[in-house]
Amino acid sequence: MRLRRLLKPSDWSKLSVNEPFLSYELRKNIVFSQILILTLFGLLIHLVADSIRGDFGVVAFVVLTTVITLISYLLNERKRHKASKFFFFISINVVFFILASLVPRECAVGTLFLALIGVALVVHPKSELKMSILYASFSLAALITLELTDYHIFGSTRMLEKSSLFNSIINITSACLILSVCILFAIQLNYRAEVLLLKRENQLAKTNGKLDQILYSASHDLRAPLNSIKGLVNLAAMEPEKENMGQYFKLIDNRIAKLDRFILDILEFSRNTKNQLIIEAVSINELVNEIADSLRYMDGASRIRLIREFGTVDFVNTDRKSLSVILANLVSNSVKYHNYHQEDLWIKIFMEQEAGGVRLTISDNGIGISPEQQPKVFDMFHRATEISTGSGLGLFIVKEVVDKLNGQISLQSVFGKGSTFSISIPNAPNGVESN
Repeated sequence: MRLRRLLKPSDWSKLSVNEPFLSYELRKNIVFSQILILTLFGLLIHLVADSIRGDFGVVAFVVLTTVITLISYLLNERKRHKASKFFFFISINVVFFILASLVPRECAVGTLFLALIGVALVVHPKSELKMSILYASFSLAALITLELTDYHIFGSTRMLEKSSLFNSIINITSACLILSVCILFAIQLNYRAEVLLLKRENQLAKTNGKLDQILYSASHDLRAPLNSIKGLVNLAAMEPEKENMGQYFKLIDNRIAKLDRFILDILEFSRNTKNQLIIEAVSINELVNEIADSLRYMDGASRIRLIREFGTVDFVNTDRKSLSVILANLVSNSVKYHNYHQEDLWIKIFMEQEAGGVRLTISDNGIGISPEQQPKVFDMFHRATEISTGSGLGLFIVKEVVDKLNGQISLQSVFGKGSTFSISIPNAPNGVESN
């Protein structure tokens, strides 16, 4: 188990289909660990082969290089990225420089400096550009010095008199593999940057579209209540009978409440767009109790039975605020648009376990939604019934929040008999996730 953990960088677990756009710096650190692991495997092969041939001088350098690489890897995995790179590039360059001076040119140790240059340029983020250039320049200077002195820095002193074909092949192969990893990573990083840019352009276009809708609707839904209030104030001012003033104030209060609901819905939409997700174990039972308490004073809520069917399932790993927004909107809609002409009024919340998460079903025996309105219920500012007094943002916000949780929502409704909303919520890893 320890060996497995050693050979697998801790941050690799974040490279998943659910998180394809990791930070630029994190990907640089991950690829550095990958290169170090690749180097360790190459050194292991070198160590075995040199030991068998009895080149114990070279073995000592290989052991030293292995220790340096292993320490650098452990530092990188402990998030000490700058210290890891500093230790690796300075130490390895010095070791390779001395080794290249003590073995024949044919051993191809010089090619490893080309690999070091590639690694230095790839594994550093833009914030460490100066260090990247410094380390690459250090390797380049060492290689130029070796070439100018014909690999005879220490005169005629040699640890090996002649090179073996194996040494040349393993060094050239190692250099080529490391350079290939660097090139592939650079290509992949550029591709991901293009995909991310396209994704952000699409998000921007989507946001601009929503903004246009909000501005258009605001010009009506904000002005209409204000114009009503203005008209009622004028009527009240001309009313000769003072006992009728109470009716005008009641109508004005109703328009103000409608205006306030619209503004609150806009704020709710804005908050859900910007908020980060805080993933934790959320008790559905506890959340439903809180929502039931908060909605008990809605008109007609006291007449409705709230049925809970959770079985043994209760907890789901998700964002508590987001799930609360979903349930509160759906349950309040069920209360608001119930069929109060019947005797048995009910809202049922059912939860069951499914692969990778839970499925929540909120159903009622209310007025239902007509077939022609159902495809548009999640559209911004859409009102599904003529008796709707809301802003038309409730179900739109629910759909946006469900998407943000990587979930799915669907509707089944029979006009005049009731509606059922089904929501699949996946279990997410604990922590804070960006929106």
